[in-house]
Formats: sequence, C-alpha cells, structure tokens
Amino acid sequence: MQIYALLAKRTLWSSQAILPVLAFAASSALFLTVAGGVQALSTWLEHANVDHEMINLMGIQKLYMGLAWVAALVLIVPLFTLGASAARLSARRRDERLASLRLIGASTTLIVGLSVADALVYSLVGFVIGLLLYLVLIFPFGALHFMNVPLGAENMLLPVSVIFYCFLGCMVLAALSSLFGLAKVSISPLGVRTRAKAGSAGYIALGIGVVLVIAVMILASTSKGFSMFSPFQDGGADSAIKNLAIFIALPGLLMMVAIDLIGTFLVWAYAKIRVRMTQKASVLLGYRAVLESPRGAWRQVSGVALSTFLVTFFGPILILAGEMNKTAKEVGPAAGPFMTIMSDMFQGMLLMLFFSYLLITLSAVLNQSAAIYERGSLYSSLNMMGTPTRMLQASRLTVVFGPLVLISVVSALLGLPLTALIAAQGLSGEILTKMFGMTFGAIALGLALVYVGLLATIPFMRQVTHKPVSAL
Repeated sequence: MQIYALLAKRTLWSSQAILPVLAFAASSALFLTVAGGVQALSTWLEHANVDHEMINLMGIQKLYMGLAWVAALVLIVPLFTLGASAARLSARRRDERLASLRLIGASTTLIVGLSVADALVYSLVGFVIGLLLYLVLIFPFGALHFMNVPLGAENMLLPVSVIFYCFLGCMVLAALSSLFGLAKVSISPLGVRTRAKAGSAGYIALGIGVVLVIAVMILASTSKGFSMFSPFQDGGADSAIKNLAIFIALPGLLMMVAIDLIGTFLVWAYAKIRVRMTQKASVLLGYRAVLESPRGAWRQVSGVALSTFLVTFFGPILILAGEMNKTAKEVGPAAGPFMTIMSDMFQGMLLMLFFSYLLITLSAVLNQSAAIYERGSLYSSLNMMGTPTRMLQASRLTVVFGPLVLISVVSALLGLPLTALIAAQGLSGEILTKMFGMTFGAIALGLALVYVGLLATIPFMRQVTHKPVSAL
C-alpha cells in the first residue's frame, strides 16, 4: 500500500491522468444513455397520447424494442473499444515505473496488483463523472419523440441495480485490459523494463475473420428482402423482430467483429509494402512503428473503419426509410402509422450514427495519446539527436492516414455487398448513387475527426518529445 501511495503521487494526479479518466467517463455516460433509451422505449407506451389500440393490434412496441436492441448491440463494439482504450492508456502511463520496481526486486504479484489497482482507480473516478454526465444527458435525449410522444427523462432514468451492474462491468473491463496489457509484456525484469514484445501480423485472427465474412455473406444471401422487417407483413411485429435479429443485428455485429480481426493483418501488410518502397525518412519511421505493433496501429484507425461499415451497411436502409417517409407524407393521413414508423426509424438511425462518430473522435484522441506515450522514449531520443519535430509529426500522420484510407475502403466494400444481399431484390441505381456519396462522406468525416484527434494531441507530443528519456 505504501508503494502504491508513492506511485500515486507522481501518476494518479498528473496531467496525463486526465485523458483516461475522461475516456472512462465518456464511455460510461454513453453506455448508460443508450441503456436508458432502451428502457424508455419499453415504458413510453404508458403515455396517454399513444394510440394503444393501434399499437396493440400491430405490436409496434415489440418492433421498436427490437430496433432499439439492434442499435444498442451495434454500438457495443465501439463502446467496448473506447473503454478498453482508456484502460490501455492508463496502463501505458505507468509501465516504465512498474518495470523499474520489478528490476529492484518487486514480485510479479505486486506488479500485477499495482497495475490493476491503478486501472480501477481511473475507472472508478471516470464512472462517477460519467454517471453525472448521464444524469444531464437524459434531459435532451428524453425530449426526443417516438410515436409522436417524448421519451421522457424520467423514463430514461435507470434503476440503481442496473447502474450498479454497469459500474461492475466498467471495473471488470478496466481490470481485464490492464491484465491483458501485462500479459503482452515479458515479466522478467529486463523484459519488463524494455517492454519486450513482438509485433504480430495476426494470421490466426485473419483466418477467423475471413471465415466470419463468408458465414455472414451466406446468411445474408438467405434474406427475402427488406419487406421482412415490416410489421405490416404476415406474422406482424413478432416476425419482423425475429428477422431484424437474424438478418440485421447478427450480420452487422459479426461483420464488425470480422473487420476488427482482419484489420491488424491489413495494416501490417500495408506497412510491410510501404517500408520496402519508401525513400522518405518520415515514412520509414512511421511504418517501422506500425510493424513493431500492428495491433496498436490498427486501434488508431479501427473506429473510422467500423463507422464506415455502419454507414455503408445501414445507408440503404436509411435512404429507403427516408424515401418511404416521403411517400407516406404524400399519401396523407391514411398512411399515418406507416409515416410515423418511418420517421422514427430515420431519427433512430441518425442517432446511432451520431453516437458512433462521437466515439470515433474520443477514440482517436485516446489512441493517439497512448501511441505517443508508448513511443515516448524513441521520440525523445530522436529529438535529442536533432531530428526535426516536423518529421516526427509527419511520421505520425503517415502511421494513421495511409492504413486509414485502406481499411475504410475495405469496410465499405464489405458493407455494401452485405446490404445488397439482405435487400435480395437488389439496390436501384439511384440508391447506389446516394450510397457512394454517403460512403465517401463517411470516409471524409472519419479522416477529419481523426485529424482533429491528431491536432488535439500535439501539445502532449511536444511535452513527451522534450522530456529526457529517463523521465518517461
């Protein structure tokens, strides 16, 4: 305990501690908000202004709950990634100091205990801040209307038991990420001090990812078209919910996992090719860093890749919902329920994409900070030898934007055929044209957000670069 107190004086309350705490706060707040939205949709039928007869007849509440769970499941992957990134950043900050303790004789048990305790403290503080932020967010999000009725902030307020389970989940995620971080480092004294770990191309993950892609495409090919998701078809809302789970939620979730598995290999292969071809020092420096840690480089671009897939996958559905909503408005009052459902679906999908891009921005800042801290000793050494700061910044841009464009295009190429298979009858030329526009827009937006993340970490880069190596 005395050792932890001594470490805490230098690490817990430093300026570098702010980012992991804020990241835990953001992931906690967003997760609680999404969970609150799902709960609100399960209780908003009690509102007096809802047409209970129409809803009971068509099973609309079941459909809305199904759509809410689809959105929640799709957002689980980026939310988990953000939380894990926060834990990794907190781990990077104290690797060197824990390694020094190991060198002077501290036991492996003590090192692991200090590592987990450090991550849990940041997670605890972050969750408390996130909880307070969630209590503020329920008011603007509670004002959103579904079935022409506001969700209500009181309906988005989760029970204490659910909040407690979310808290436990945050703690477990922090502890596991910390342990996995240590597992990648040799626990021998010299190995820990030098953070000896080998970069992996991820061949096994590549194989699993390819199998998943093939399985998802085969599943999607059995779809009978978007009409399966309408509560107005035979089988009503129950059939629509089942089809949503099988042909939207499951393929979307599995394909996101597949992209995450394949991404490391693609980034590694791209870096391997560029290292052999380049003659620029900044490019060589950047891609050598990628080859040292392909998984770390993938984390810096994974958020944009997953969000590009989401836009491409849900884009045709979003366009069709907008078109049907326009048609329903032209029909008039006779299409009332249909118009309302299409309008609500359109609003819900925009919300999901908003959350995903918000997570991109947060992840970009976090992962860039972790990458800077991980290579801080190298940057400091190069700076002391006279390497221009501009070259170091250029190497960071190289590491991020080259793989980013590649993996975004791959994500789009996986998302569009998947949606076309689910549509069954194919996509019209007009929808495809709009889809290409949305895809390019999604990639451009992702590039811009990551660039914002790079700009936000420039002060941190300067701070690390100008520190003596022994201080890192």
